[in-house]
Amino acid sequence: MGHRLDWASQETWFEDEHGQLLAVVTNGTRATVMLMHGDGDPGEHLIDARGEGRSGGFLLANGQVDTYADQDTVVFSVAGRAVAHLIEHGVWPDDVTVEDDRGT
Repeated sequence: MGHRLDWASQETWFEDEHGQLLAVVTNGTRATVMLMHGDGDPGEHLIDARGEGRSGGFLLANGQVDTYADQDTVVFSVAGRAVAHLIEHGVWPDDVTVEDDRGT
C-alpha cells in the first residue's frame, strides 16, 4: 500500500456481506482502524501499546478533523498490512494488538 494521502479520502469504510464494518481514518502517518459487527456495535480497534502523545489531522468525510491518542492509532504501514490481512483471512494478523470496545 502506498501513502494514504495519495488516495481521494483520508476516511475509508469497508463492509462485508454479513454487515461487518471496517473503518480506517489516517492523517498520512498514523491510522485509527476500527472493526464493528454492524451498526451500533462499539467494536474493536487496533492499538499501539507503546504509542506516546497525541496526533491530529485525521480528516473525516464530514469535514471534522480529529486528534487521537497515539495509543489508539497505529503507524500507517501497520494499518495497511493489518487491514489487508483481515480482508484476505477474516482475522487480524497475530502481530497486532486489538482492544475490544464492547466492554464484555
